[in-house]
Amino acid sequence: MEGIQVIARAAAILREVGAQPDGLSLGKLANATGLARSTVQRIVDALETEHLLQAGAGGVRPGWGLRRLGELPGSGIAQELRAALYQLFEATHETVDLSTLSGSEALFMDRFLSDQAERAVPTLGGIYPAYTMATGKALLACLSNAAITQLYLHAPLQSLTVHSITSMDELLRQIAGIRAGDFAYDLEEHALGRSAIGLPIGIHKGVPLAISVVLPSQRFERQRATVEAALRSCAEHCRDRLSVM
Repeated sequence: MEGIQVIARAAAILREVGAQPDGLSLGKLANATGLARSTVQRIVDALETEHLLQAGAGGVRPGWGLRRLGELPGSGIAQELRAALYQLFEATHETVDLSTLSGSEALFMDRFLSDQAERAVPTLGGIYPAYTMATGKALLACLSNAAITQLYLHAPLQSLTVHSITSMDELLRQIAGIRAGDFAYDLEEHALGRSAIGLPIGIHKGVPLAISVVLPSQRFERQRATVEAALRSCAEHCRDRLSVM
């Protein structure tokens, strides 16, 4: 019976997060479900391990695993792009992400995890500031400079590592390059030991979209040319699939 009770509690949490996908704090989840905050924390941690939830500075939101399950019966952006993402995974065998923006954070919509022994995987309970990530910078490139500045007006750029960007001028300089066709890079700016390369897909029905390949930093230079070529091809296929300019 205890196992059934845990499942029921997990289902209650998933229902609440699904009803408010922009993010709920642990306290609000506890109030909404009638569960102790410590219980909610344990269940959220377990569900995040299974990629059903994503917990970050913006609160607890649906994870890419839950989004994938939710799209099985019908059409959706991630479902439309899954074949192209899988081709990118097959070409690189590194972790591949499809993301959008949620406030100032990157929100994962779909993901293929690297099948290599040493791979880059997300940190449970981590935060995902867009300016520290390749996929996040690619997403920000879909916005105007004024919109980016406004996004961080009351939240200065903070360092997650010694390599993180803390200057808005530098961020906008990189964003300008991405808009001009350059790749977006995360060179251990989000987490030490991990690097990433990304590209924007564009805005589809009001939703900014970007893709990235995340890999251990020790493989970055060796894999860079292969990843960039595959990433460029994938972005073009995604834009054609969604008719994004």
